[in-house]
Amino acid sequence: TTSIVWDTPVGKGRKFGAGMSGVADAFLGGWRLASINTMISGQPINFTYTPSTAGAVASSNLPMRPNLVGNPFLPGDQRTPQHYFNLAAFAVPDPSQPFGSAGRNIGRSDGIYQFDLGIDKSFAITEGRNLQFRAEAFNVLNKTNFQAAAANISTSTFGTITKTFPARQIQ
Repeated sequence: TTSIVWDTPVGKGRKFGAGMSGVADAFLGGWRLASINTMISGQPINFTYTPSTAGAVASSNLPMRPNLVGNPFLPGDQRTPQHYFNLAAFAVPDPSQPFGSAGRNIGRSDGIYQFDLGIDKSFAITEGRNLQFRAEAFNVLNKTNFQAAAANISTSTFGTITKTFPARQIQ
């Protein structure tokens, strides 16, 4: 995450403030621009399966790890929100040995990239009283950032991405 705050060089006491009238200074000077650029690696993905009652361990029906029988990751140009993993790379273990070979958090979703921008200025109303104008835009470039794909091989949504992080928001 990188953040930058920049005060405009226009206005009273600033680089480009000489010769400005009071009205021009009131509206052109004193603006502040702020930005935050966020780049985060993707979310960890823990592949699981839900065992049948016969395959449950100690009468627990909690998700367990499947067997890994191939490369679970598709090349980047073959991944889509509807088909994010190689579904044939997983198998449900034999009920007599329900603990699969897939490691914990062996996958990672795509990275998250977001650029936020804000602008503000305080206007003097009377002595000791100000009115602040502020505008903010989150995910200003409106980049679609996908959340992790469903990772339970027992579900019909396995390998699909059904959620995104918030789209552009302006306030």
